[in-house]
Amino acid sequence: MEKKNMDEFINTIINEKLASMNSVHRQSTITTIKAENIAQHSFFVAFYAFKIAKNLNLNSELCGEITIEALIHDIAESSSSDVPSNVKYQVPGLKQMLDKAEDFAINKYFPEIKEEFTRLREHEEQGDLIGVIIKLADIIALIQFLRTERSLGNQDSTLIKVIDQTYDNLDKHLSRLKELVAENK
Repeated sequence: MEKKNMDEFINTIINEKLASMNSVHRQSTITTIKAENIAQHSFFVAFYAFKIAKNLNLNSELCGEITIEALIHDIAESSSSDVPSNVKYQVPGLKQMLDKAEDFAINKYFPEIKEEFTRLREHEEQGDLIGVIIKLADIIALIQFLRTERSLGNQDSTLIKVIDQTYDNLDKHLSRLKELVAENK
């Protein structure tokens, strides 16, 4: 294949907005030593979601769907940036505005994944097995980050409180996962 043809092929695949995911830092309500970008976070969430799905002995097709949806769960933040979860839900109307910003970003920059992103939103809203697995993976990725902060010597006074709250959130979602697994047996 000629270089010109290879470049044309590459240009149909590359997405500059996607490439910017490694430049958009995840935001935190605590002081952090280490920065994490949304590309790193998305990778961890996808890997942990896949691992949870495999541990549940889900079929390959479902594992694939879960992994893809986990991988793209924060992709729109490459356009809108990250807002900490607690802020999204504490400020009235902010979550809805951010959802609209995500829809805009998906339609403009990532139309090829619109169907998968729509399914992801449906799973999140329904709190079904896929939505819960992705949420668990997201929480586990946060725990990993918080543990790293502690190991680096982060002494932020709110870090322990955030870790405890995150474990409480994990417990809630693990309970929901157990319910869903029991229902599907």
